[in-house]
Amino acid sequence: MRPLRNFLLLLAIVLGMQGLGHAQSSDEKRLSITKDVMDNFVRGALALVRERFSTDLKDSVSESDLKGAREELAGVAGAFQSQISQTTRVMQGEPIYVSKSQFEHFKVELKLTFDDTNQITHFRIAPISDVTPESMEASAKTIADLLRQQQFKEVSTRFNDEMKEKMPGDRLEASWTHVMMHLGPFKSIRTARKDPEFDRVDVRCEFENGPMIVRLAFEPSGKIAGLWMLPAETEKDSQI
Repeated sequence: MRPLRNFLLLLAIVLGMQGLGHAQSSDEKRLSITKDVMDNFVRGALALVRERFSTDLKDSVSESDLKGAREELAGVAGAFQSQISQTTRVMQGEPIYVSKSQFEHFKVELKLTFDDTNQITHFRIAPISDVTPESMEASAKTIADLLRQQQFKEVSTRFNDEMKEKMPGDRLEASWTHVMMHLGPFKSIRTARKDPEFDRVDVRCEFENGPMIVRLAFEPSGKIAGLWMLPAETEKDSQI
């Protein structure tokens, strides 16, 4: 029986290698599609981009939506220069296929997910910052400390133009005062953690009557593009 057993073992190894090869080929194909989609997007061949969308994605994202996204991206990042790389990442157990490109002002990432038939189920394209996660976390802590010191005008100088209009210094002061009425005096900054996918940082702040999250979103230039004051779980249960 030993020859048969050895044969079955060999067959299992071969099939396993074939399965691995299939998985690798699938990744290679999807990375190739990701590169093609980026090429088509930047040259304005948006109908070709949508051809690769799943039915659900086609229903939610029109060619006009893609055109608007392309124009908005060009307004922020400038002219396309070249693709840099195509890589695969895993986020929450799901593979994401990423094309990184250099534009005139910033780097840009296209992120795609696929179904079993290699149709695109998720499409996201946005500028990314060259700032390291550690530097971004340090900046977020600085902003939280300025809020602690009630230096609202100094915080607002770090806003981008849109944030300066939405949240001028007096409105920021009113929001912070409202928080302190409920949570009491500021005690300490506990942690600052960057989101692994987005250019935003959650800063956990402790007040006399409980914790709060100061969430800061950054644009690629480093200016603040969003600021939120969010409820926080108790430290025992918190994922922050």
